[in-house]
Amino acid sequence: MTVGERAAASGVDDGSDAGGTGPVRELLADRNFRIFYVAQVLYMGANGTLRFAFIWLVVTLSDWPSVEGIIAIALGLPAMFLSLPAGAWSDRVDRKRMYIYGTALTLAALVAFTVIVATGGATAFNAGIAALVIGALISINTPNVAAVVPLLVPERSLMNAVALQNGGGQAASFFGLALGGVAISVFGDAGAFALLSVVTALSLVAMTQVTIPSHPEVPDGERSAMLRSIVDGAKFGFGSDPLRTLLILSVVIGGSFAVVQVSLPRVIEEDYGRSASAAGLVLGAFGVGMLASSIVVARRRSMRHGVNLATFLGIGLGLGQLLVGLSPNIALATLSMLAWGAVAGVAVASHRTLIQANTPPEMMGRVMGLMMLGFMGALPIGALVSSVLAPQLGPAVTMRVVGVATMAMTIPLTWRKSIVSLR
Repeated sequence: MTVGERAAASGVDDGSDAGGTGPVRELLADRNFRIFYVAQVLYMGANGTLRFAFIWLVVTLSDWPSVEGIIAIALGLPAMFLSLPAGAWSDRVDRKRMYIYGTALTLAALVAFTVIVATGGATAFNAGIAALVIGALISINTPNVAAVVPLLVPERSLMNAVALQNGGGQAASFFGLALGGVAISVFGDAGAFALLSVVTALSLVAMTQVTIPSHPEVPDGERSAMLRSIVDGAKFGFGSDPLRTLLILSVVIGGSFAVVQVSLPRVIEEDYGRSASAAGLVLGAFGVGMLASSIVVARRRSMRHGVNLATFLGIGLGLGQLLVGLSPNIALATLSMLAWGAVAGVAVASHRTLIQANTPPEMMGRVMGLMMLGFMGALPIGALVSSVLAPQLGPAVTMRVVGVATMAMTIPLTWRKSIVSLR
């Protein structure tokens, strides 16, 4: 059932809420969804801070121009191998318990590395190992988080809940970049990782208060079918459009964001001559824009999601990155990131809504695993591109080149009748 069909079935009209209780207020009035929302926003905020903290740490530990790309690869590489089995596992077990165990392990790893940094034992090598371990734990947890939302809200509120989850989560992720930069400037690298540990602990505590509707667990005798479950999920996701195109777009989105996250800190340090706090604030401007546009989407009863994809993703994704790469100073870079975030908020909300609206509940974990494979698995791809191009072209030119290449890929994918007509 498409989003438009969901809206028609529930009797809601097109456009923003004109009166009565708005969709955002309805969702946040539900204590269960509200606490879950807080938990996942905290978790995504920690994830955003994590990337910045690791990249800035190794930038200060090494003068090798590709080191930040290598650390980003270590953070994102596990997603390429773990997102699919994690999504399949989410379809088979209690999702709340899976979140709690995964987050607890992430917290333990963060605390351990915080101690290493605080005692002066951090090196580029052991930072890479820590990034690999923590990246693996996040890769296991993320598809499960995305699959929870359809269990908590009615179908008519799916778009609004997705926009809130996406906007709040992604905004928190990029706000975390700003907070991480300030924490590094004030408390040093260890302070940033200590902050990560605290935020992750708060997310864990919040999730213990959430009630997630259960789904049947797979009996022990059927555990051997795990590989078949993964294959079935991949076949379903890539078996037909529009889901196949939407999942391919996940890779492009993730790769585009990754190139900026890896390249921009080096531009701010070397070209603009600014500190970690300035780098965090510039990247955090993306979160401000994304949050603002996601709130607008969340207040709507329905939208033309296909048009949003063609306009805000097909053109806006690559154009935004191109403008960031062309920015001659930190002020224009900040404005470009703010505008790019606003465009991305609409694009990603429509993208994720269409994926979930076209996925049955029994496949949700596996399809979310495929989506996260694109988003997070593209991080090492984008980081590899940056590592290869940045030493030759410089990080700013690398962002320009990738921005143009992104448009060359997204425009043909989204400007098709079968995609533009989606609602």
